[in-house]
Amino acid sequence: MAQKKPGAGLHRRRMHIGRHAVDVHGTYALERPPIVLVHGIGMSGEYFLPYADVLAATHDVYALDLPGYGRTPKPARALTVPELGEVVAGVVEALGLDAPVVVGHSMGCQIVVDAIAGHPGLCAGYMLIGPTVDPAGRSLPAQAMRLLQDTLIESPTSNAVVLRNYLRMGPLRYLRTARHMIADRTEETILRCAVPGLVVRGARDPIASAEWVRLLVRLAPDAALLEIPGGPHNVQHNRPHDLAAACAPFLTTVNGHRPGPRATFPSA
Repeated sequence: MAQKKPGAGLHRRRMHIGRHAVDVHGTYALERPPIVLVHGIGMSGEYFLPYADVLAATHDVYALDLPGYGRTPKPARALTVPELGEVVAGVVEALGLDAPVVVGHSMGCQIVVDAIAGHPGLCAGYMLIGPTVDPAGRSLPAQAMRLLQDTLIESPTSNAVVLRNYLRMGPLRYLRTARHMIADRTEETILRCAVPGLVVRGARDPIASAEWVRLLVRLAPDAALLEIPGGPHNVQHNRPHDLAAACAPFLTTVNGHRPGPRATFPSA
């Protein structure tokens, strides 16, 4: 029996936030609690689709393709983390979402934190999955080495999605964006994120180290730590059911709805 294509239940719509175009892959089921998924550097909502499919059983889910990512038109220059944060806040407002949970992955965590810090009341809570940039590896060579290490433990399917999106973005725009990523200080911005948060990492993630995520949890006004056993950096793509089940208690607490699917393996 043929498997459904990831994201088959989501509908893509193009929105314009100021001068920028954003592609939104959403369920548009406004009667359910909303979740917004924000991708990392060089990526698009594509690698969130397996996780979005699981969440869609209980939530109204929106996976974004930010300006210059995926198939969206490229701005004249690479946007900074604060500029992308403004776009995310603009999408939440334009969609008319009532207190969503905003989820970031990798550099998307920096974007989410910036959006929340700059817009109190934007969301009911947030999740940071594999957040960047660990101060112990705050340089382009260090991040490149960690990315290479992660590539060796990711699934072939995940690596194919990453490569396809990186090529679509292009190396020059990627490098210019990476400079913005390195310059941004999540550990400072998260101090202004007053809503409940959950910081998540795969236990094998070389990009978001255990020490780094613990630091973010200590600095955040209201955050908890969650580790997915055996998970790599792209845990939302490789382990979507385990991730959804492990995060379900947090989502239940934040939005008052029942947990998602049960985990196949124990999660911590």
